Amino acid sequence: MGKDGKLFKLNSDSPKYGNKSLVTKEQENELKRKKISFSFLHFKQIPYFQIGASSKAWHIGLIERLSTLSAMTPQEILEDNRGSIALRCHPIDWDAKNIPIQRKDLDWLPTEILENESDFPIMQISITKSTGRIVGYFDRDSSIFHIVLLDPEHNIQPAKKTNYQIQPTTKGLSQYDELLNKLERIKSIVSDCADKGCKLHSHISVIEELHDNIVYIGLDNDFYTAYQEALKIFSLQEIMEKGILASMDYD
Repeated sequence: MGKDGKLFKLNSDSPKYGNKSLVTKEQENELKRKKISFSFLHFKQIPYFQIGASSKAWHIGLIERLSTLSAMTPQEILEDNRGSIALRCHPIDWDAKNIPIQRKDLDWLPTEILENESDFPIMQISITKSTGRIVGYFDRDSSIFHIVLLDPEHNIQPAKKTNYQIQPTTKGLSQYDELLNKLERIKSIVSDCADKGCKLHSHISVIEELHDNIVYIGLDNDFYTAYQEALKIFSLQEIMEKGILASMDYD
């Protein structure tokens, strides 16, 4: 429900040619019964909306909230007031006191979305009362909600009870990205070394050449135990190479 008390008007789910519907009434009703799905196509971490310091419990709360919402239709969330107190679903008030961003700052969104606030209002949905908000918009197909930001610190709508303070956040990185950051720090330190024949220089060069060939894998408990034993004899690269060669020889 909007600030003026009027119900939100969802984007039309019914395909039309001019004013003529291309689907039957039964098909249109079926479209309205579609449950919400979520897209991370336009998700981004920016200052004040980063999730690097968020706890495991926060991430579990996020997944559980997405699971709950996935059993609901847009109409149940926006128009029927189902769970309205818990969900706190409403458009962002860009005039809110001390809000750290404006709509125009979401400049990675498609232009037709960013410049069309009336059809695509940026909205917030509560994760839980104490663990922040999901920020995004409903697509032309109103059953798709595009998540644009995650707000673990309630920075999107600063609260009076916290004196409208904005909390800093830390960018969340994958383990691989963290390794790259550490490598950059090492390169910065080694760059001061006058001896260009230093072994560290050659080691860093070799590591950088491998960036395009990084592979992520997951192992079950038995294979992981065997992998730990194999590491006592072979390097990870040797294990991978031997496994690949063995599989190529398999008939």
